Amino acid sequence: MSTSATPSRTAPSPAAGMAAGLTAAGVRRIFGMPGGGPNLEMIGAAHEHGIGFTLARGETAACVMAGVFGLLTATPGVAVVTRGPGLTSAVNGLAQATLDRAPLVLVSDTVPADRRARIGHQLLDQVAVAAPVTRWNGILGAADPARVTAAACAVASGPRPGAVHLDFDPSVPGDAAPAVPGPAPLDEAALDRAVATARGRRRPVVVLGSSAPRHAAALRAVLNGAGVPVLTTYQGLGTIGTGGPDAAGLYTNGSPERSLLAEADLVVGVGLDGVEPMPGEWPWEAPVVLLDDAGFGPDTNTEFYGAPEPVTGPPAASLAALLDAAAPAWEPGTGARRREEFRAALRAAPRGDGLHPVDLTTAVLDHHGPVQVTVDAGAHMLAVLPLCDADRPHQVLISNGLATMGYALPAAVGAALARPGERVVCMVGDGGLGMTLAELETLARLNLPVTVVVFDDAALTLIELKQREGQGGAGAVRFTDVDFAAVAAGMGIRSAVAGDLAGVRAALAGSGDGPFLLDARVDPAGYSHVMRVSRG
Repeated sequence: MSTSATPSRTAPSPAAGMAAGLTAAGVRRIFGMPGGGPNLEMIGAAHEHGIGFTLARGETAACVMAGVFGLLTATPGVAVVTRGPGLTSAVNGLAQATLDRAPLVLVSDTVPADRRARIGHQLLDQVAVAAPVTRWNGILGAADPARVTAAACAVASGPRPGAVHLDFDPSVPGDAAPAVPGPAPLDEAALDRAVATARGRRRPVVVLGSSAPRHAAALRAVLNGAGVPVLTTYQGLGTIGTGGPDAAGLYTNGSPERSLLAEADLVVGVGLDGVEPMPGEWPWEAPVVLLDDAGFGPDTNTEFYGAPEPVTGPPAASLAALLDAAAPAWEPGTGARRREEFRAALRAAPRGDGLHPVDLTTAVLDHHGPVQVTVDAGAHMLAVLPLCDADRPHQVLISNGLATMGYALPAAVGAALARPGERVVCMVGDGGLGMTLAELETLARLNLPVTVVVFDDAALTLIELKQREGQGGAGAVRFTDVDFAAVAAGMGIRSAVAGDLAGVRAALAGSGDGPFLLDARVDPAGYSHVMRVSRG
């Protein structure tokens, strides 16, 4: 890497060059939490190019907001943080974007190279810190910052999206622009082998994964009316409408898909990524074909699916060739029946006196209809996700590849800004909300139409369900009660507490048009049934 530079007095400043590169890449908004150094200069330069700035309360939250905003607007999401603790606090946001395939460019201030010999304060090798969780990672210096920034945005955007980190140091020329990947060409030989495998198969099943939404229109044209059951991962939800006759529900490497895959004689994964399923063996005997134009590198973990036939190239065209070769003979509507059978099993939980998480989910979704939904990691996600309907890609958002808590609230902020005027429903546990509680002020400050539903049982319930004797007891998994409605009210958000269905419905009916928080006191006993049905 270069160590010195003397920019021309007439050349644009590196911050202005960065802003020009962001503009060329189509960036609309920056998120972040500025500190000392040139952060405010970056924000001001972006403003001169018509790029707005959203102030977050934390660096990881800013990264999540940016990644979601980018995902929903088909633009690179951008976050700006300060050096040292700013960068290290953002590392979880970088990992989330990379493992959840969200387009994120993080720009961090750093101690300039020409001053490091006499500055130890906040001095870190920030490029080394970010390297394991980024697609590309380098120094944005004085040499052609517009071109480097635009190329970094292109890397973050895909074909397989993820996080890119730029360490902003105008005292050096910086790194050259990264190579920008393009879609992988069709592997005709692999497709021929896959077609031979598919020929005459009577029970093919298609599984849509995290890369499938980019091809939603073309895939719908192939799958509509094909009579082939279609499963989706959490991140593939909405690639096809979830209410159609072939929409068979979720694929999680758990119970939802078990009956279908046990009967399948061919599994075709489209944009299916090994970071998405729950860890475990691939137990199915049917041959597997994986289709993706993003290619199949080590980070896609194709070995999870046994010994698949990977086929690069436009996935919809390859899928059409496979289904033309097959001879599907599923009974019409098989997908819809399997989907509704699983939902019925989930709803058939024994009820006690408390508020069941499935009933809470049903009441919220019935009240709002098919809105944009964000979901946090935790036990509540097992009740929420199978019941969510989606008719467009990314209508349901969750951290799945990283499965980090603290995702849903900042994701809801990013989604509401990306889709102005649309109601967003944020489904979050009390543990996840506790990690991002300060972002309620962001929600109130921006006056966004977000309904936050807190599945509040004062515990890390998903972990508690797995806890055994000698593993710390209640002190390892239980919190004291928190009045989240009072906290929200203190930050300027309308709020309510409910402990039964009547209270939930009344609270939602009076929630108004702006931000609203429902502190729903759920009975954790209901999660045992949810876990049995979902995980087996």
